[in-house]
Amino acid sequence: MVLQVFSASHILILLITAGIIFAIYYPLRHAAEATKRNVIILLMALNILQHFFKHYIYPHIPANGLQLDNTACNICAFLILASPFMHLCKSRSARQYIAYVGTISGAVAILVPFWFFGRDIFAADVIWEFIRFYSCHALLFTTSLLPVLWGRVRFCHGDGWKFGLYFLGMLCVLLLNNTIFLLMIDKTAAGNLYERLLSANAGGFMGPPAYDSPYSVLVKIAEALSPAIFLGGAEGVYTPILWYAIPLYYGITLIAFILGAIFDRKNFIADLRAVFLGKGTPPVRKKLPAPMPEAAKRKRAKFSYQSSNAVRM
Repeated sequence: MVLQVFSASHILILLITAGIIFAIYYPLRHAAEATKRNVIILLMALNILQHFFKHYIYPHIPANGLQLDNTACNICAFLILASPFMHLCKSRSARQYIAYVGTISGAVAILVPFWFFGRDIFAADVIWEFIRFYSCHALLFTTSLLPVLWGRVRFCHGDGWKFGLYFLGMLCVLLLNNTIFLLMIDKTAAGNLYERLLSANAGGFMGPPAYDSPYSVLVKIAEALSPAIFLGGAEGVYTPILWYAIPLYYGITLIAFILGAIFDRKNFIADLRAVFLGKGTPPVRKKLPAPMPEAAKRKRAKFSYQSSNAVRM
């Protein structure tokens, strides 16, 4: 079965993904908040386990211990590892960010898996990688979208300007992660670190990919909007992350602004009226479910109190 854009096999995969999400979302839409939270965390944990132990789960990947691709080596890997922590943190913008970027990243990977286009997905050298790829990205998409569908995360248009900063910070973490790991596992990496990082080039932070991709148009836009000092020039050496930081930030912020205007339209309209017409006040926002239940908070506070008393004694 050769996979092509919106071929029968591609559409079938999309329908299966949508069916799985509906099968989880619909029966639990009226469930207790603790149940919804636990389901989301369980699915995130499954994805993390799959990420850490992929070399032992899938027969096509050699089991050589911890490898670079077990770490936060690219955007989706970072999102998989960081999702439970950001979903449970107190920061409203961080919870929105993981839902926003995780949903888009998972959806793009599922909708445009150009690595598999034109290939027989049932071929012996493709099938297991195809299963791994779709399993991890479908779980990422599902765990990012479900909090929004269940109302555990709601987009606030006033937080959209932070998402571009989060994204650039995430790219810095990827660069640091890949640099440290390469220096740890390969004694020869220091001599050609730039080339080694360029060979991985997660999220394009070392520069645009050397091959043509569906995102070539976006690369041309980034190069047109970026300062020439950060671009490759005659030597083709791009400044990591900074080569597209400005257009990337504004692009992500623009999409976040649009999403905020759509999904937070009452507050968005009220804020516009307050700013430009000098009247009206934003409606009171409905309080979202707490990332951590009150019982867990009290238990943590009690443990902290007992520990401090023990230290004093």
